[in-house]
Amino acid sequence: MRNHLKKITITVIWGVVFTSLVLLLCFPMIGHALNENKRVLFISSYSENFPTVPLQIKGIQSALDEKVSLDIEYMDTKRLDTVENKQLFYENLAYKLKNLPPYDAVLVGDDNALQFMIDYHDTLFPQIPVVFFGINDFDRGKSAAESPYFTGMFEKFSMVETIKIAHKFNPKASQVIGIVDSSLTGQGDQGQFLATQSEFDNLDFRVLNVSDYTFAEFGEILKNLDNDAILLYLSMNQDKNGVVKDLSDQYQFLKDNTSIPVYRTSIGGIGDGILGGKLIDYEAFGRISGNLIMDILNGKSVESMGLIEDTPYYYIFDYDLIKKFNIPESLIPQNAVLINKEPSPLEKYREIFVSIGVLILFLLIVSLILIVDNLKRRTIQKQLQESYERLKISNDHLEKTEDKLRTQYEVIEKSLKEVGILNQKYAIATEITNSAVWELDLDTNEILISDNFSNVSRILNENEKFEDLLSRLTDPEHKNRLLYEIQSYCTGRKNEIDIQIPINDEDNKVKWILFRGRGIAQGNGVIKQIHGILMDTTRMKEQEDYIEYLATHDFLTDLPNRMSFLEKLSDALDSGKPGAVLLFDIDNFKAINDTQGHVYGDEILKMIAHRLSNISNEKTFISRFGGDEFLILMKNINGTQEVEKFAQTTKAAFDKAFVLNGKANNINISMGLTCFPEDSCDINQIIMNADTAMYHVKHSGKNNYIFYYSEMKDIINTRIEIEAIIREALETDGFKLLYQPQVDLCSAQIHGFEALLRLKDHNIQPDQFIPVAEDTGLIINIGRWVAKSAIEQFAKWRDMGLGEKIIAINYSSKQLKDKNFIAYLGQLITTHAVKPEMIEIEITESILLENDTETMSFLQGLKDAGFKIALDDFGTGYSSLNYLTYIPVDKVKLDKSINEKFLNLKNNQVMDSLISLAHSLKLEITAEGIEDWNQYWQLKRGGCDYIQGYLFSKPLDSAAAENIFNHIFEIDDENKPVNDLINPFF
Repeated sequence: MRNHLKKITITVIWGVVFTSLVLLLCFPMIGHALNENKRVLFISSYSENFPTVPLQIKGIQSALDEKVSLDIEYMDTKRLDTVENKQLFYENLAYKLKNLPPYDAVLVGDDNALQFMIDYHDTLFPQIPVVFFGINDFDRGKSAAESPYFTGMFEKFSMVETIKIAHKFNPKASQVIGIVDSSLTGQGDQGQFLATQSEFDNLDFRVLNVSDYTFAEFGEILKNLDNDAILLYLSMNQDKNGVVKDLSDQYQFLKDNTSIPVYRTSIGGIGDGILGGKLIDYEAFGRISGNLIMDILNGKSVESMGLIEDTPYYYIFDYDLIKKFNIPESLIPQNAVLINKEPSPLEKYREIFVSIGVLILFLLIVSLILIVDNLKRRTIQKQLQESYERLKISNDHLEKTEDKLRTQYEVIEKSLKEVGILNQKYAIATEITNSAVWELDLDTNEILISDNFSNVSRILNENEKFEDLLSRLTDPEHKNRLLYEIQSYCTGRKNEIDIQIPINDEDNKVKWILFRGRGIAQGNGVIKQIHGILMDTTRMKEQEDYIEYLATHDFLTDLPNRMSFLEKLSDALDSGKPGAVLLFDIDNFKAINDTQGHVYGDEILKMIAHRLSNISNEKTFISRFGGDEFLILMKNINGTQEVEKFAQTTKAAFDKAFVLNGKANNINISMGLTCFPEDSCDINQIIMNADTAMYHVKHSGKNNYIFYYSEMKDIINTRIEIEAIIREALETDGFKLLYQPQVDLCSAQIHGFEALLRLKDHNIQPDQFIPVAEDTGLIINIGRWVAKSAIEQFAKWRDMGLGEKIIAINYSSKQLKDKNFIAYLGQLITTHAVKPEMIEIEITESILLENDTETMSFLQGLKDAGFKIALDDFGTGYSSLNYLTYIPVDKVKLDKSINEKFLNLKNNQVMDSLISLAHSLKLEITAEGIEDWNQYWQLKRGGCDYIQGYLFSKPLDSAAAENIFNHIFEIDDENKPVNDLINPFF
């Protein structure tokens, strides 16, 4: 019976084995039959030379059945991302599909290929399944997968891990900068980059789009990046001028223009200037997508396949750059690929050494076994017979105890496993938290600390008393605090011991230790021993101190910040002692930022903070208020003289130029001073008072200081009211132009008019509202309105048949910020068919103080466009005669003040010389503010060209100007006009 069952069992086993072999052999044949003569097309967004493409193809081919035919088409959009290229690709592919057998499935790689397939699937590949991979734009991929014929996988760059390892390499980094372009891939890269920002609360994210710059401009930006930045290179194919760089040129460009590590989340460039990162395994990408194709060809439905969002990665770094940037090798992840690293002989021939070692070890073991076996065999044979009888006797006893021992063994084994697990948990917990167990015997006053706590255990003397240990390790104050904590717990005043104290470790460095514990009570309730945990909290304490420092200090200058200043000011007010607040900012600091860059400006601010620290004393507290503003608190002052003296000291600190990068920067400050409690006892009001005083200095010429007084508010309120009136006038057509004639001294005819701006509904003079308009920037809109109105009036008079006469328009130095003003003038004269030489732009000498290069460029632009230029208010400036030798003006207008000064002298030689000098430079002369006939005749005898003033007419509205437009003034020899036309307009 037993033999029969054995035969049946053997028969069943052989049947199962035979069936299994048949199935294993048949299924591949069936699969081959299904896939025989199948055709698959792979459309790549790039060219065959793009670094990722060969790896993708290798992965795809490794997954496809050998019977499956794979064709490849390249869109080459990385180099030619144009509509024309995509259209040509479509036409070429359509032609091939029309003349070749159809495909059974299509693979598309990267975003451009997917978009192409979305656009033309129904046209070129109707009802053919599509597998996409390497897609950066998740929205596009998910939208495509809504079709029953599309599935695939996304390409999610390992940005989070790459940024983390970069931050680990450079823990001082405060920002992450991502380099992208405006291609479809670049847009996807940017989306993924910004999406990772939420993972890093302590880092600022910024995008640099190369398509917004030329490559030259982009290179300068990269050169100025500091070591506080993590630079992530995502895509950089084309700049704003359409210049395209292939990948090798991109790598060389980054290598030439960066001084900090460049990280990469995609293949390519590592070894050519890119440090490395966590990269996508493109061969694995191709293999996975090929497996999806095989599943489809074997009959699996596309609709049943979900999108794959996991991406295969691996770390890779350039070992030469690891060394260049002094990155510790201990920070490099395990199993990372290091290129350019020469392997040691041991690594290079490791397999050989291991093989030889294993062989030698094997031979030694065999030899040893043979020797020992030979020796033992001789004695064993003798002992076997002797022990046989003894074993036979003890066998019965062993059989009886076997079950009992087995049970005990199982219990012990289980207990040992549990103890081992507990020990592992304890070791992990204490290692991670850098903690230890402590035990204090209250009777003997002895303490025990576990060995793993290296901060204390190595300096713990054997049988040392607890109080003696504390005396050695900490100061008396903290020793007493710990002892009081233990006493409070033992007497029931506290539920547990919980206190931090500083100690000195074996290197005499201060460590902060957290003591936590509870006692074990005896049967009578008396606590004899205390058990607890010690934890090293030094790092946590340092972080708390650092956070507190950051909260109270300015990150750039290390000066106390605004919050610290307000706390100090509050304390000073609470003390009841007199003090003062000094608020100042840097005059024209914006110009430094605009011309030299914000990084340069930040360095200047650091230098300023250093000088301010040097003049600080026990009575002063200096802080950065924000931007280029600084606040100084003076405490316990002895009158305003002391405040003024320190203000002078502060101002003198800026007498010496600030030299940075070989450039001397002469810096001035405007400072407002206010005293408390005289001016106010309210913190906000004190700051406002100082700000008001500083604002007053700003608008009184800058580079000075002044004490606050209550009337300042009225001045500021007046300026605010005027600003509101100006804004309203711009919006509601509240301006008007008056025209004052300029009379030719030779012909007594009106040569032209000066257009003068006035407010319609407010009796506010130009010398009041023009400065406000300049300070607020409204002068730009006003200047355009004046130009437009004056040119329109010129065209109107011409079209009325009155003729053409020059109209002069005043131009403020602040209008230099209107970079398109000349183009705007050109548009106006073109629209109204006005010759440019009929428009005269009047400038003042102050325009030459703004920016010599920019000003000269502007003036030359006016001349090139054909406009006339007149130098207004001549004689009131600084170096007027010098200006005449190089600025391209056509006319000089003598200011009323210079006319009154020199025309009332008996000797007219000065004025004659001035006119002669202008004529020698081929310049015309207009005298302004002429009001009496004696001045008229002196100017005429001196050869002056034109006169403007109330002698002939006050400024007129357009209608009144029309009445005298072509009038000829007749003057008799008695210095009086023949007619009375002048008088109605005087």
